[in-house]
Amino acid sequence: MVEGGSTVEALQKTLNAEAFEPSVLQAIVTSVCDALGAGDSRPGSSLRGRIEAHYTRVDERLKDALYIGMKRTLAVVSSHYLGIDLPAISEGYIVNDDEYKAREEVQKLADAAKAPGDALASLFESEVALPPLNLPRTEEAGP
Repeated sequence: MVEGGSTVEALQKTLNAEAFEPSVLQAIVTSVCDALGAGDSRPGSSLRGRIEAHYTRVDERLKDALYIGMKRTLAVVSSHYLGIDLPAISEGYIVNDDEYKAREEVQKLADAAKAPGDALASLFESEVALPPLNLPRTEEAGP
């Protein structure tokens, strides 16, 4: 009977740990939402609503970052090359009509731009930062 009792106790611990996990997960997600300023944090606002609002906000910020990044890149390029035709550059790549050759050219251009692009991005990296993430501490479930 001792073995049966141990098994029941082990199952109870497992059940308690699993029953506790959703609340821990919810607390963590709520903390992340709070840290990121995600959506409505008033009592009664749903976690799903907060996540959806944050998802939309992140999408907008990513697009903003893309546009700001392009503008800054063009500004840096034009500061090095006087009289550069920015409207022509804004039309995109000038590549071969053959799709395979065009992809190959674009890949070569991307490869050539990787190191200088990383160097330029590092100059602006300090402007991109997430707020500190203060997750609640939880005790891990036992065996």
